[in-house]
Amino acid sequence: MQFDLKKMVLPKGSEFFYIETGDPLGIPLILLHGLGDSCRTFEALFPHFPSRIRAIAFTLRGHDGIDLPDATYRVRDFEADLLAFMNGMALQKAFILGASSGGFIARNFAARHPKRVHGLVLLGAPSTLDDKPDVVKTQESTLALLKDPISMDFIKSFTDGLLVKPVPSGFLEQMYSESQKVPARVWKKTSEALLKEEFPGILAQTKAPALVICGGKDTIASRTDQEKLARAIPNSRLTVFPQLGHLLYWEDPKNVAKEISSFIEQVWSGPEGAKFEYE
Repeated sequence: MQFDLKKMVLPKGSEFFYIETGDPLGIPLILLHGLGDSCRTFEALFPHFPSRIRAIAFTLRGHDGIDLPDATYRVRDFEADLLAFMNGMALQKAFILGASSGGFIARNFAARHPKRVHGLVLLGAPSTLDDKPDVVKTQESTLALLKDPISMDFIKSFTDGLLVKPVPSGFLEQMYSESQKVPARVWKKTSEALLKEEFPGILAQTKAPALVICGGKDTIASRTDQEKLARAIPNSRLTVFPQLGHLLYWEDPKNVAKEISSFIEQVWSGPEGAKFEYE
């Protein structure tokens, strides 16, 4: 299922492409994708959310193929864009979900803007990247050397290496196409900035309830890594899908959406918000 791509233009000229589903007056959930993706990475997930949840995903700066000469791609730049997007959508508060490296944006935003966040969801989001030799090697030997136009061979190799279960071929081809839009400089600068993100950073400042979800076969956000992440976030809980990998929201969107929805409903219906303890 493909969702209509919408466009928001802010007064200062910033543009955001986004997709959404659910009741426009429902519980707001904003989803942030990872490096090399777009908002369409969540299209397999969206149909499985109950209509009461208004799910909105927007494409991060540069990932829409537009790389302005003065654009920077630090995590704090993406955080500022999230704030601008929420203001543009007239959303005072929302659940914030960060998938893969989008988790760095989501978790920092939740810590810095507690009054704007109902709850935090981290989906296959690593605690840090600079302690993972394979990730560092990929950045130095591949991402740092990319040139435009980005080859489809690179895109397929990068994406397929993250999967442990098959996904529908039509959806996968669409994701290849979306990734190929991302300019080389965006891949380089974003990956460089992500490797500089420290752990635990400001995680202890997080006020909102948090859900950490990972695949048991994820080599980037491994169970050990995710246990470390969950311990660093106050009032959090961890859910592991043993047979899934890094792109668990592609591999089993129905059950991943169910887990996210259950968390949102629990927090939303609680008189003072749900209270979790990591075990």
